[in-house]
Amino acid sequence: MTRGSSRRHGRAESARHVETAKRLLKLGKNAEALQSLLAADRLAPNDADTLAHLGSAYLAVGRLGPAIQVLRRSTSLRPTASAVHRDLGMALQAVGDYESAMTSLRAALALSPELVDVHAKLADLLFQKGRRGEAAVEFEQAAALSPGTPFARRARAMALVAEDRLAEAEEELRRLVAIDPSDGRALQLLGVLLQTAGSLDEAGATFERLIAIDPTNAGGYYGLLTSRRCKETDRPWIAKILSQLENTDWRRTLAPIEVDRQLMSFHFALGKILDDLGDYSDAMHHFHEANRARRRFGPFHREAIEHRVDSLIARFTPEFLARHRSVGRADRTPILIVGMPRSGTSLLERVVSSHPAVRGCGELDYWNERGPTWASAEPEVLAKAADPLVRPYLDLLRGDGGADIVRATDKMPFNFLWVGLVHLLLPDAVFVHCRRNAIDTCLSIYMTQFAAVWDFSSGLGDLVTYYRQYRRLTEHWRAVIPENRWIEVQYEDLVAEPEKTARALIAFCGLPWDFACLHPERLRRAVATASAWQARQPIYRTSVERWRRYEPWIGELRELADPKH
Repeated sequence: MTRGSSRRHGRAESARHVETAKRLLKLGKNAEALQSLLAADRLAPNDADTLAHLGSAYLAVGRLGPAIQVLRRSTSLRPTASAVHRDLGMALQAVGDYESAMTSLRAALALSPELVDVHAKLADLLFQKGRRGEAAVEFEQAAALSPGTPFARRARAMALVAEDRLAEAEEELRRLVAIDPSDGRALQLLGVLLQTAGSLDEAGATFERLIAIDPTNAGGYYGLLTSRRCKETDRPWIAKILSQLENTDWRRTLAPIEVDRQLMSFHFALGKILDDLGDYSDAMHHFHEANRARRRFGPFHREAIEHRVDSLIARFTPEFLARHRSVGRADRTPILIVGMPRSGTSLLERVVSSHPAVRGCGELDYWNERGPTWASAEPEVLAKAADPLVRPYLDLLRGDGGADIVRATDKMPFNFLWVGLVHLLLPDAVFVHCRRNAIDTCLSIYMTQFAAVWDFSSGLGDLVTYYRQYRRLTEHWRAVIPENRWIEVQYEDLVAEPEKTARALIAFCGLPWDFACLHPERLRRAVATASAWQARQPIYRTSVERWRRYEPWIGELRELADPKH
């Protein structure tokens, strides 16, 4: 057989394997399909179509890393396949690489603007990243492409949420549920919206309606049990969730990624109720299981955070900041509340934004999106880009707050990474660093289901590593940022002596004292973080040294048992 005929034979054999794999995928025999596609790839490597199918098969069996690799190879060989860009975007989202996911989804839409599901997926990502205006546009596009459908009405409701028109969104979802009481997706969105708005009792009732319609919906149980502090009368929910974990039928209808999402929510829900009921050993078992599922969405790369912190400390020295102070723009609007997630940043923001002169903006992803690029930019380049970088941020903070608003909060915890950059660009901005007992902080992260999946959150050892890098960097900022621009607030002090701590904080922000700051639970603004229930309660102390209830099971977190941290 000649070399040419051998290649033709290989391509023909490869094509047969691909056709076999397509049939197997339709039958749900994903593992067998994967083997056929691997054989096809060996026979005819670097074939874009084969790689596209191989990527889909890897996705179907939940192997996200290989899926991303082969889908990227496919798009490099054939950049015009919109479906491959879509699949790549979904895989990247599943591992938490949201920026790359959005790039891939936009590439898919540039090739095929009619892809409704891609508009909706992109809208969800933009919404999660705090880019609400862009999210609203994508939700509206998705709705326009499927007129007259329940999907379109749900998408329009989400567009209203993105535009902060929560009352209108609630009305739209209520109408949709009235038309079709079995619309589980509408019920789930309504429950989340009510929870965000602080209507916790009704949110819980809505999630109960969802569970009655679909007992396999893990999000319904999690929403219900996080809408209140559970009591003994809630104990029957434990058996109901355990029965769903024992039920294997629902797993057969979902891709492995979605199975893991369901398992994660079921176990976090069980951990929550058992924690409320004081069954700490069983609660920790389910938190471990929840994190076992969460960990499959992407590994933690310790070297990456260590390298980033090394680079930031090396760049933003006192000498560098002094030498380039002319880069900055004078504006006193921003109050950036930074720290680790679950360190009390939500409570702290609500204390500050209860002041009538302060607008609370929640968690903005503005600097997370720009920091990786601009923190390492040459000062001359940064000076030219300062206005285009600062102006949109200030517009976000000010919104339509009116003339009485003089300050605004951004409580994105991960802004602790970008303190040097923000100080360089906005030297009058102030930073409020919220600290909490290290073990309490990390354990709370481990025990909480977040909208986003952070790679460091699912392993106790990973949390220790990440916390140490966070502490190293914030100690650097404390040393290099002027004292009148950086304040540290200990969560334990805030809950022990609320008025003393709040008065000092409000004075640091340059504002007159207002007693509204002692009652953050009265603030009616929506809470779109994992603290929705806690934010509606008066300041309480029961979370102080909460970790001691779990002392036998905290593993590597013991390494953080330093009374100073």
